[in-house]
Amino acid sequence: MRTPTAKLRTAKAGTIPDTAGEYLYKSGPMLEGDLFAALGKPAPTAQQVESLQCGISSGWLAVAEGGKIDCSAMARAHYDELAGKIKVTHVGQAAAPRDGMNALTRPPLRRAYMPNSRGTRDIDPRFQRPAGFGFKNIGGGEA
Repeated sequence: MRTPTAKLRTAKAGTIPDTAGEYLYKSGPMLEGDLFAALGKPAPTAQQVESLQCGISSGWLAVAEGGKIDCSAMARAHYDELAGKIKVTHVGQAAAPRDGMNALTRPPLRRAYMPNSRGTRDIDPRFQRPAGFGFKNIGGGEA
C-alpha cells in the first residue's frame, strides 16, 4: 500500500482512472458497477474494467470499506490543487525540519556574538587570577 507522502504519477487526462477519480472526488466512494453507470458505461468492456483495476493498483484510486472505490490521498491532493483549494498547515507542521548537515556551510556568527577566545570566564572578575599567579610545568616554563 502506498503512503500519501510517496511521489505518485497522475493519471493521464481522459482515461478511465482520471474520469473515475474526478467523479469520486466530487461524489464520494461507490461500488464499481455504480461507478461505471455514473460514468455512462452501463456495460463496461473488459479493457475498461482492467484500466480501473490498474488505477487501483497504481495507487491513484483506492478500495475503501465495503469494497467501494475511492480516490487516494494523493489523487485528492491533486484535485484539490486543480480546484485551487489551499491546504491549511497547522502550527506544528509549519516549521522546517532540522538540518544539521548544513551547519558547516552556513556563515559563522558575527564577531559581536562570539564568546571571548580565552573563554567566557575571563569576562567575570570573580574568575580572574590574581596578578603574578601562574602555573609551572615540569620543564620550569609557564603553562
